[in-house]
Amino acid sequence: MACAEERGVVIRRVAFRESDCTLDMQDLARQINARTKVVAVGYASNAVGTINDVKEVVRLAHAAGALAYIDAVHYAPHGPIDVRALDCDFLVCSSYKFFGPHMGVLYGKRDT
Repeated sequence: MACAEERGVVIRRVAFRESDCTLDMQDLARQINARTKVVAVGYASNAVGTINDVKEVVRLAHAAGALAYIDAVHYAPHGPIDVRALDCDFLVCSSYKFFGPHMGVLYGKRDT
């Protein structure tokens, strides 16, 4: 099976701010363009405890016509998540992080 790059997919990585270990939102905005299909980011970091501005990530993705995929595995046990307020297209987490079984949870916004 061919890897993503062999299929013509371009994967971009966004810089992070070393001062607080959050995404560099200016770099993210520069990376997103009309050809961007999906923007995938982590809601929070388990290693350093930072929380990214995922609402702004979703806004930037949607402004370019892209889908927004939020990995909330490290945020879910620490704060409420309102997928409607975030307006994300997909949000994932794992229930074992909040004392549930080892299984994944996927929210997908229904196209209405």
